[in-house]
Amino acid sequence: MTLREIIGQRRLTALLARAIERDSLPPTLLFAGPSGVGKWAVARATAQAVNCQARAATSDLAVDACGTCRACDRIARGVHVDVIMLEPDERASIKIDVVRDVLSRTSFRPFEGRKRVVLIREADTLETASQNALLKSLEEPPPGTMFILTTAVPGALLPTVRSRCMRLRFGRLTSAEVAAALMRDHGYSEAEAREAAPVADGSLGQALALIDNDVSMFRDLAMALLRHTAGRADSQSRVQGASALHTGGAKKERSREDVALVLRLMASMLRDLEAINAGADRAVIANPALLEELEALARAYSGDRARAAFGAVDRALTALERNAGTKVVTEWLAVQM
Repeated sequence: MTLREIIGQRRLTALLARAIERDSLPPTLLFAGPSGVGKWAVARATAQAVNCQARAATSDLAVDACGTCRACDRIARGVHVDVIMLEPDERASIKIDVVRDVLSRTSFRPFEGRKRVVLIREADTLETASQNALLKSLEEPPPGTMFILTTAVPGALLPTVRSRCMRLRFGRLTSAEVAAALMRDHGYSEAEAREAAPVADGSLGQALALIDNDVSMFRDLAMALLRHTAGRADSQSRVQGASALHTGGAKKERSREDVALVLRLMASMLRDLEAINAGADRAVIANPALLEELEALARAYSGDRARAAFGAVDRALTALERNAGTKVVTEWLAVQM
């Protein structure tokens, strides 16, 4: 995949293209941002643009790989001798012997490419010894060698590693970008993409996980909670209804991830309710399969109520991210709704 084919992250891909065109790309880069937003794809596309044999400017990038030359083909297939990719092993770690082997290869000049590019995926899984082994090379990369590290948890890297890299911050994708990637790159239908994208929290990886798993149970739960809070004014009955959100089968507490998924589904439905009440075109509804049920609920969430409920859901999601207990969060939310 070339830089121009990346969906989203346009500011960063343009920045990288300009640096490549000017031959001013820093030799040590750290791509940091949420999981599933394209860090690894951009890292590989950068390595391809650096080593392409026929790179040229495009309509919106200073330079990009051609995508068809021998170097591009070999990088895309993961067999280019000068583009080295390190990924976590089955135990989710990158061990020091692997790092030492790579570093020994960087002592030689590039064999067939303009530059040797070492890509390290999920760099936070580097063992402490592995990170320490990298320090000298990150501070003074061997001639003709550059490093690109990607991570969703930059704080897990040693400060000495972080300080030796220029950090580029990747943001979350828009729902439209997630949907476009699902359809173009993964072959999902428009209906499947529109269903998963709004609740994927800006992450293509999250959207793929949602499609691969049956999300209907969580969607039904989100709708049931909206109905429950719409029809009950007393706090006690609302709190009782919230028990279904934080407690699953056999009274087992739901995981934080499952509760967050239900809340994101609720947020998506509340945005739809606000759109319905505003008389918006039904084509903008993110949950078209639920349109009839949403229209039935619209009156209960008229005025400012849908927006206020959306704000409460957003605060509940923030509380979960800060490790608040699921029971406390869901009961608080039920009262606020």
